[in-house]
Amino acid sequence: MNIRISVFILVSFICSNLWSQTGEFKSYVQKEHEVEIETTTKVKLRVQLYNAQTIRFQWANKNEDFFPDDHYEMVEHHKKSGKYSLEEDNNFLTISINNEQNTKIKIQKSPLKYTVISGSENEVLLGQKEGIKWIDNLIINDLQLNTNEHFCGVGHQTYGWVESIDLKGKKVNSNYGEGIKSHYQKQAVLTVPFFMSNKGYGIFLNSTFEHDFDFGSQGQYQFSIDTKGFEGRMDYFVIIGPDFKDILYRYTQLTGRPRFLPKSIFGLQLSDKEAPDNNGAEWWKEKITAHRKAGYAFDHIVNDNRWRAGSGAWSGSWFEWDSIRYPDPSAYLKWCKENNLTVTLDLNRNIGADSYGWKPEYNLPYAEQFVKEGHSAPDYSNPETRKWVWKLFWEKSLNPKLNYGGDALWIDETDEMYTLPDTVICANGRSWAENKNYYPFLIAKAIVQEGWDSTDPKHPGIGEAKRPFVWVRSMTAGAQRYASHWNGDIYSDCEWMKTSIRAMQASGLSGFPYFNHDAGGFIEPGPEDFLYNQWAMAFGSFSPIWRPHGMGKHKRWPLDRSEASQKVAMQYIKERYELMPYIYTYAFKAHETGIPMAKAMVIDYQDEPNAWKYDLQYMWGNEMLIAPVCSKDEKTIDIWLPKGQKWYNYWTNELVNGNQILKHRFTNQNMPIFVKEGSIIPKQDYALSTFSLNPKKINLHIYTGKDAQFELHEDDGVTEKFNTKNEKRSTKLNYIENGKKLIIHASEGNYEGAVSKRSYKIYFYGFTTFHNLKLNGKEINSLKPDSDKLNQEPITYWDDKTKTQVVELSELSVNKDIVLMK
Repeated sequence: MNIRISVFILVSFICSNLWSQTGEFKSYVQKEHEVEIETTTKVKLRVQLYNAQTIRFQWANKNEDFFPDDHYEMVEHHKKSGKYSLEEDNNFLTISINNEQNTKIKIQKSPLKYTVISGSENEVLLGQKEGIKWIDNLIINDLQLNTNEHFCGVGHQTYGWVESIDLKGKKVNSNYGEGIKSHYQKQAVLTVPFFMSNKGYGIFLNSTFEHDFDFGSQGQYQFSIDTKGFEGRMDYFVIIGPDFKDILYRYTQLTGRPRFLPKSIFGLQLSDKEAPDNNGAEWWKEKITAHRKAGYAFDHIVNDNRWRAGSGAWSGSWFEWDSIRYPDPSAYLKWCKENNLTVTLDLNRNIGADSYGWKPEYNLPYAEQFVKEGHSAPDYSNPETRKWVWKLFWEKSLNPKLNYGGDALWIDETDEMYTLPDTVICANGRSWAENKNYYPFLIAKAIVQEGWDSTDPKHPGIGEAKRPFVWVRSMTAGAQRYASHWNGDIYSDCEWMKTSIRAMQASGLSGFPYFNHDAGGFIEPGPEDFLYNQWAMAFGSFSPIWRPHGMGKHKRWPLDRSEASQKVAMQYIKERYELMPYIYTYAFKAHETGIPMAKAMVIDYQDEPNAWKYDLQYMWGNEMLIAPVCSKDEKTIDIWLPKGQKWYNYWTNELVNGNQILKHRFTNQNMPIFVKEGSIIPKQDYALSTFSLNPKKINLHIYTGKDAQFELHEDDGVTEKFNTKNEKRSTKLNYIENGKKLIIHASEGNYEGAVSKRSYKIYFYGFTTFHNLKLNGKEINSLKPDSDKLNQEPITYWDDKTKTQVVELSELSVNKDIVLMK
């Protein structure tokens, strides 16, 4: 036989056994919200319409069935409501979806593959190139590459490592224990197999097996899972936008809204990590009292090991209050409450076996051979292990009968079992290959869904009395409805500051809006002055969770720093606390919509090329643009100001044109911040805790030049009643440029502690001349700043220092519209 022919036959035989194509259309079954198709090779495709913009594609190879809906819990529920019509001809099945985009799924019969078409001009959103492939243990979905397409999302890799928000041309993943940049461990992966395209769609891969996304690295566009020889399925959702905000809304509608956090969590958080030999309760009292006396606000105590019984260190301790360092935990936590402080308690993975109620069978099989000290690697796929961890928290601190308390839980080092073989079978009958990406989800489920929210009469949860704040070092798609994450033990240098800025944005693009990191870096020696000022304080104060934390000689508490850094710390602490109404409102909107507090520029400007390039700046809410300074050697920073409006320099109130790359000179103190023309930013007078902020007064900063609106959110800041009993209040604010008209609408809703009257101090930026103003039709006093009648409100005057017109209004009912105009 000819050698060339023999090789061809051999290669053909190998290829035919390595992978099977989908074959040709054979038949279909039509149901209310779905169509199921079978091919000549016995491959099955099921298309389900969860709603008018969310489409599920499930594939099963020959001799396989689809996984049941509850196989994974990343999708919160499987209610289906999408309507469609179906047409068939010789070449295609066409599923026409009843939505605004006139979306159609054209399923080619020979060979079987699909194209999604949307819009009035039948634009191709995405289409399969060769269809589904099964190659050894890989299941691959191969798509048509559009060279103009940009992508973002997919969580983040080890330590939050993100090279660029724009994933075009890259092959990426976010698998447990994998990463392209690490130092001494593979930790803190955010596993979210979800991405968005600037063409106006998103894809969520509903599988916990290892995944890869290739966005054109070798001229191919595909994503895959590796089953490692176990049973897996290609199962994914296509979410139609077209805007990224719409896609994020629908993605978190599918996988669950982010759990809203207590207000105190958005205050300053500091830890005892840099004082490993502190004497416990007294150390905290002295530290906090000194800072409060010096005028530094503070809200949240982060305990790192030292509170725990035994050594009070990473090893040799267990989850229980130490009787020497905390001789009376009840009295100490009463002091915390009286001083408007909330408290995090930590659990390291390695101390589980030394803690109350542990049993060896709670471990992952063979864990003692593969994990370091403690031989403790809880198998959270085991319902009994999940019960144990909540019972531990309940019996040793959280049970109100103990009068100990605790407001948040820090679950550390859950991501260290990456050396465990994929072949290990866990308690739920699945392999470690399938469970490892799922592991953080199961932890979050155990602590929040089955613990904190539990109604179990033996070990009830805290319920609506307190909102949970649970943060885990690593996290999984869908678990945002229970917990959050942080990006691990990062270095204190400029490159890792950049990484954290991108990681924060990637987190928000992946459904986790409450990004948490060691502001200033964790690793010794800690942040020197530049990084402390620009990262730990400036950027840190404009990130969702503000937690300077870490080891080394360069401390994080302001009074332990230089006099210059103390001034910077005071500046940004004041900014953070004064901005709390703005910050808390956007935190609530993140819970309601899935749209992050800190937004990558692509969320608002997905069609702008510069939005994909300038990923070291971001939007803080809708109104503020933040550009952290990441290099101490530069005197200027390039900032992209989008078109469509002018921008106010936050510090000087100078107006700057948009649609330009601004070479902005900065000072060591003032991080570049710009505010959109046409913005309303609510603030409060500075106070030493979020609990101390005065709800009876709001300061409104109006950046004129365009119409503006803002909807202020308020609730009790502590409980779940905003959700379970609708106890919340919203106040709509509107500024109309024509007529210089501000409307503070009557508030809607109520909650315990809500005020019935409120005073306002209103700043109008951008006025070039002083305007006589009327309040509800009556002219108000126009005075000079040095007038002795300033206390006779309502009044308005010109402030030369800030170049603003100021209005002061006192004790007005929140239940009536307030109209201020020329």
